[in-house]
Amino acid sequence: MLSLEKFNALNEHDQAEAIWNGTFLADREENGLVVRLYSLGTFYGEVFYDAHTNKILRLKAFDTTSQLVPYLAHIRFNLH
Repeated sequence: MLSLEKFNALNEHDQAEAIWNGTFLADREENGLVVRLYSLGTFYGEVFYDAHTNKILRLKAFDTTSQLVPYLAHIRFNLH
């Protein structure tokens, strides 16, 4: 299994490939970009995508659950 440390040592192309092979969890908007969240087993990967230019601008990986908070703001619970 790929670790966060091994992921960070990959080049950008291989990082993107690893993220695409992960499990899609959620997406959100940030500063006009679409940010897609993936699970990669022991850590998470984000893809920052500009829909207007059809380009990936940045990839980010993390293993702390505190960085999931922006996604939780979009979850709605139906308690009835």
